[in-house]
Amino acid sequence: MTAEAPRFAPAHTVTEADRSVAEAVAAGLIMQAVDDVGYDGRHVQIGGSELLNFGSCSYLGLEQRTELKSGAIDAIERYGTQFSYSRAYLELPLYRELEGLLSTMTGGHALVAPSTTLAHIAALPVLVEPGDAVIVDQFAHASLHTATALLRAAPVYPVRHNRIDQLEEKVALLVQKHRRVWLVVDGLYSMMGDFAPLSQIARLLELYPQLHVYVDDAHCTSWIGAHGRGYALDRLPDRSRVVVALGFAKAFAVGGAALVFANQDDMHRVRRCGGPMLFSGPLQPPLLGAAVASARLHLTPELVGLQEALMERIDRTLALGVARGVPFAASDRTPIFFVRCGQSETAFAVAGALRKQGLYTCISVFPAVPKNRAGVRFTLSLHNTPEDIERLMDALATEIQRLGITARDRPRPIVEREPERVVVNAPSSRESWLPP
Repeated sequence: MTAEAPRFAPAHTVTEADRSVAEAVAAGLIMQAVDDVGYDGRHVQIGGSELLNFGSCSYLGLEQRTELKSGAIDAIERYGTQFSYSRAYLELPLYRELEGLLSTMTGGHALVAPSTTLAHIAALPVLVEPGDAVIVDQFAHASLHTATALLRAAPVYPVRHNRIDQLEEKVALLVQKHRRVWLVVDGLYSMMGDFAPLSQIARLLELYPQLHVYVDDAHCTSWIGAHGRGYALDRLPDRSRVVVALGFAKAFAVGGAALVFANQDDMHRVRRCGGPMLFSGPLQPPLLGAAVASARLHLTPELVGLQEALMERIDRTLALGVARGVPFAASDRTPIFFVRCGQSETAFAVAGALRKQGLYTCISVFPAVPKNRAGVRFTLSLHNTPEDIERLMDALATEIQRLGITARDRPRPIVEREPERVVVNAPSSRESWLPP
């Protein structure tokens, strides 16, 4: 889907998205339920078939850790299944304990939120003020586009994905007209598995004192960075003008999110004024208890070994991709892999054939990816053994060869016209797309 598509989708776009998703449902590849059996992380059972699982975002496999389960059970025993108060009035002491542990992990000032989406909705309308401007990567997560759609006091400009040259041009232009310029990106893009160009962004932070950066690092939380603080907090040397959202629902293995600020003033302002911080429901005791246990684990030396074990699996998969001729869309060292297939039917054929061989992968079609850029996406976790990975890559290579999907024939990167006009902050005229 191109940068010309409207953020608030017209009827024909909704119809196209509905048709595309319905086709994937009819193919039996999405919107399914697992069977009512035990879940060990390595396998997933669907319709009576046990499949090796290459679809989970719990990259470190922490959801099966005894410490996290005990943390959830202990919190229920102490506080019940819920604590039904707005945080504006009362909160459990687990919040303060968790935020203290997260601040130690990250070296910043942490504020827990109900989810990454609500974290963005709470933070961006408070941080971005009249006189500011916002630049957002075209493939930033949908939750970031949802949040920037709420900004009515500042113009929002889309830029082509990871095009640092065009980004710098836009920053250089906007700093002449605006008090501050906010760049909104993902740390790791969840469809293709590619990192944001943080070394170049760090250079822009040095060159332009008016530039501020907001990063959704949900897919990097835990599996990378010191104490699992993610990619952005680990790779940006000057974090004085950086805000990072960490996600708990992936490798951190619980639920919720956290915002990490460089100073207490911004943290307190978002805590006091961010809508979801005042009006949304809290994280309930079992999630808070498990999150505290997960944070404690992140502060132990064991985490380094878990991260290294995952990186070994990533490197093995990348090497097998080269050896087997599997054309990954990106070659970054991340646990997310994407094979472009072009038409949805081709992606369905690959994923369906893999399932028949006992391998669960995900398909990605419009609106998660642009039309005619469908693909098969799979993820790695510590539940996957080296033998599992070898089996997947052999089967994937066979299906790619059978269907004629080669590096030479795969679709070229999307080339779009650089958006030139300001995105006006009104639903009737705002432009964007449906990103991953």
